[in-house]
Amino acid sequence: MYKLYLDKTENFECELSIKNASLKNGFARLILETKDINLVFNGKINGDRCLVPIKKLKGVMEENTSGKMHLEVVVEDTYFKPWESEFIVEEHTSIKVQVKEQSEPLKPTVVVKEIINNKVDSKTVISTTLISKEIVRLCEKFGINSKNIKGEKRNDFKQLMSEYFKSNSEYNKDRNKIIDNISKLLK
Repeated sequence: MYKLYLDKTENFECELSIKNASLKNGFARLILETKDINLVFNGKINGDRCLVPIKKLKGVMEENTSGKMHLEVVVEDTYFKPWESEFIVEEHTSIKVQVKEQSEPLKPTVVVKEIINNKVDSKTVISTTLISKEIVRLCEKFGINSKNIKGEKRNDFKQLMSEYFKSNSEYNKDRNKIIDNISKLLK
């Protein structure tokens, strides 16, 4: 099977051997036939060599189009069909991307607090630290840092906090502790 390319100009080349005729004023052409379209590429004969330039097929044929192709040669007013083959159209150069899975950023899990002797257990400390680190990552995404949090990015920070605690209302009771952690963690 002969391969043709969507994105590459190429030359079909072959040697001809003719008996009892001269190739001097002869010509050649390559015919591509599919169920939907036929294309003709004109070529030249130089000595015993035949050369048919095939232009890029992008916009004319689709990838994986297949069909039959044949060479026609006319010498001394006589028609010959000396060669034929199946063909398929491919891309010469390509990049394929396959996205496996788009994942959502993980939200912190809810941690149950146990209060023993009016003290908060270590689970709460871990939970508020994780939440604080997540919010710090969000701050960094929006260009909020320790230098501009009280100045030009103050309103952005307030809005970010408001949205975060609106979406994660279960953390509202630890809001002050989380905000305090954030100010320590911001660079």
